[in-house]
Amino acid sequence: MADLICTLRVIVPTFNAEFVPEEDAGPCTDRAVARLMIEHDGEKCGDGGQCLFDPEEGLELDPWTQTELLCVVHLAEHHQAAGELVGATLTEL
Repeated sequence: MADLICTLRVIVPTFNAEFVPEEDAGPCTDRAVARLMIEHDGEKCGDGGQCLFDPEEGLELDPWTQTELLCVVHLAEHHQAAGELVGATLTEL
């Protein structure tokens, strides 16, 4: 079986956020070590209901599940920033 690849993007931090915001360095190419599944139902995910609204179409969405594959670096960032969401399930691969 081929290795799964991280599905997040690499962000390059800058030293002066006032003039130059963080830059997107493209997709991460590291091997995934964990799967993060987030239930978007308007409450559990912590989005305050915004996850059930499509701003482009102006329509309400049905509850849905987001799946992300995380490499070692993005997993550490997730642990550092996210806290525990009721609707999130983290599984090691």
